[in-house]
Amino acid sequence: MKSKEAIGFTSGTPRHGLLQLRCSSVAVCLLFAGVGIAHAQSNAASATTATPATNQPAQQTTGQAQGDQQLKPITISAEREKETATSPVNGYVAKRSASGSKTDTPIVEVPQSISVITADQMQAQAVQSVGQALLYTPGVMGQARGGLDTTVDYFVVRGFPNQFPFIDGLSTQVFFTLIAPAADPYGLERVDILRGPASVLYGQNVPGGMVNLVTKRPTDEPLHEVSFAVGSYGSVGGRFDLSGPVNKDGTLLYRLTGDATINGSQTDFQTDKRFYIAPALTWKPSADTTFTLLTHFGYRNSSIPSGDLPAVGTLLPGPNGAKIGTNVFDGEPNFNQNRRTEESLGYEFEHRFNDWLTVRQNLRYTHVDLVRDVVGNLGLQPDLATINRYAYDAKASADVFAVDNQAQFKFNTGVLQHTALVGVDYVHSIDRWAENDATSVPSLNLYNPVYGGPITLGGVDYSVTQTIDQVGLYAQDQIRFGKLVATLGVREDWASTSEFNRISGQTDQDNDATRFTYRAGLVYLFDSGFAPYVSYATSFQPGLGSTFSGSALKPTTGQSIEAGIKYQPPGQKSFAMLSAFNILQKNVVEPDTNHLQGNYVLQTGAIRVKGVELSGVADLGAGLNLTAAYTYMDGVVTESDVGLVGNAAPNVPHNSISFWLDKTFQQGWWKGFGLGGGVRYLGPQYGDAQNDVRMPGVTLFDAAIHYDIDHWRFSVNAQNLFDRIYVNCVGINFCAYGTRRNVIGRATYQW
Repeated sequence: MKSKEAIGFTSGTPRHGLLQLRCSSVAVCLLFAGVGIAHAQSNAASATTATPATNQPAQQTTGQAQGDQQLKPITISAEREKETATSPVNGYVAKRSASGSKTDTPIVEVPQSISVITADQMQAQAVQSVGQALLYTPGVMGQARGGLDTTVDYFVVRGFPNQFPFIDGLSTQVFFTLIAPAADPYGLERVDILRGPASVLYGQNVPGGMVNLVTKRPTDEPLHEVSFAVGSYGSVGGRFDLSGPVNKDGTLLYRLTGDATINGSQTDFQTDKRFYIAPALTWKPSADTTFTLLTHFGYRNSSIPSGDLPAVGTLLPGPNGAKIGTNVFDGEPNFNQNRRTEESLGYEFEHRFNDWLTVRQNLRYTHVDLVRDVVGNLGLQPDLATINRYAYDAKASADVFAVDNQAQFKFNTGVLQHTALVGVDYVHSIDRWAENDATSVPSLNLYNPVYGGPITLGGVDYSVTQTIDQVGLYAQDQIRFGKLVATLGVREDWASTSEFNRISGQTDQDNDATRFTYRAGLVYLFDSGFAPYVSYATSFQPGLGSTFSGSALKPTTGQSIEAGIKYQPPGQKSFAMLSAFNILQKNVVEPDTNHLQGNYVLQTGAIRVKGVELSGVADLGAGLNLTAAYTYMDGVVTESDVGLVGNAAPNVPHNSISFWLDKTFQQGWWKGFGLGGGVRYLGPQYGDAQNDVRMPGVTLFDAAIHYDIDHWRFSVNAQNLFDRIYVNCVGINFCAYGTRRNVIGRATYQW
């Protein structure tokens, strides 16, 4: 059996700068202090002024005009936030993002729904994966497969599966999901979620939206952090984050982030060993030029958890009403493995020629190697207790090159202010998969498992090279007219995909596609902080896969209309958003279940998802932070070649709710002590397009306790605090238990 899983079917330290003003006269200094110049001049001759730097009186001068007074320089200091679209954010509330426009733009001005999960929020919630970072985000399912399989990130945005997040705005698209470039959550400064089609700026993508992982960059101010953690199931790990200037003038900055962790699991024989290190260097030869080198190396050695248990015995009662244990492993302890290495080298370059022209080039090359040996479920025997199993040994690799060239223009045409962007991007990915399928695998009784039976491999019977090439030419204009902001964008893509069969020496499938996408949106910015918006956007994905008949796949296309209102109160650190959307996706690709041998697919029609999202994030002061979200969605198959019209779309619960609150006491005996807690509700949903598997709703609770003293932070986090047992399924034979109670304690030292 070929591996369909490979294709993808199956509050930290405040970060502020110091603004220093050196004053040449008393009048100038008092002006900055809010005192009128006239009043300052009338009193300057007789004033005895103390400098903040020395707190000593300045010498009086006599016999000279006031303009000739020689005073010691006076320094006034004031904090200012230096937030940009990629910089650290103090707290949970980000104000700017580049994900929705490829320009550093206030989130409130982008005519689409955007959420940002900051590093501080991820720290407070003890995030261990990208999927966990998304758990409190509206419209997103961050752990659609239960959260146990840490070998691949899998999430669903507005009802559409998305397995290829962007990293620093560059694509990670490959054919085989398991060898897509990835990122360690500790190496991220923030996670941006842009909902709705994003193809006009980024090319191929699902219409539900995109996830953009923004990696940590060097900082102007020194930053030093080390931490150690222990957790459930024998988990242990350590990590560090070091950054700051290399030279005295601050033109050279560095950052070095590392993470080494061994995670246990509720599943027998399941461990996840990972190592990650990310050196980065920024060179700023002038105020107008910045070059940042971004690199990382990652290694993971994981056994593979049971993600393909049958629905009978997990979601449904088994023989005599029995349930399969949450610890049961349906593979082979001495066979199953997932060893992966990843190297990445890239840079971001920006040069500002003048007030109206800025150019950028972002580039990254990534190489991934994978060894994956799997024994899994092939279906229940008549006793409903024993499964037939398949096995394979696979070796794979991927090379992904992505580059994005941009030119940004700022100019006025009469009363209209323009921020125009033109660019061309290119993505080339090539991945190789060679598979040795077993001819004999022993069955397994899931209620009384006995391991160690012989597995006979039959030799390499599937070996392909998949290639994706895409060139995109795009243009965007953000036009401001008073309080009205219009965003208009167009793009033309030239994409090609091919599959070369290394066994036969022939090209089995070759598709070329040209696609035009566009976006138009309006935002009105009221002085009160309210910003109603409306937008329309389109998306596309080139056809990936082969049909049994050999016919070429059409591009999968999408279109979305969205309207809503954002609210960012002036002078406050809070942000709220209400949005309504209607998305239609056509030429949907699904696995061909009638032809399991060969990884064949079908294009079965169309899916519509509509819904409403309400969310808010706030820093309420006095150490109180919160996030809240509610999502209503309705997804249905509207066209189908295999009789699915009218079925509910998979992974689309009608209702989902999340709420997180964290309080740190600021004074008294409790100073430095904090408590956090969250609740997540996910409504009933179907796990497959055939609607054979319906999962009930589930409510989960998370909790945190932490204490800050001097340079130390001690924290304990518990996910699924009350140990609720629940099941996620993507098919009748592909179910997994959700993450049970998982506790992690961490000690962090900052200096």
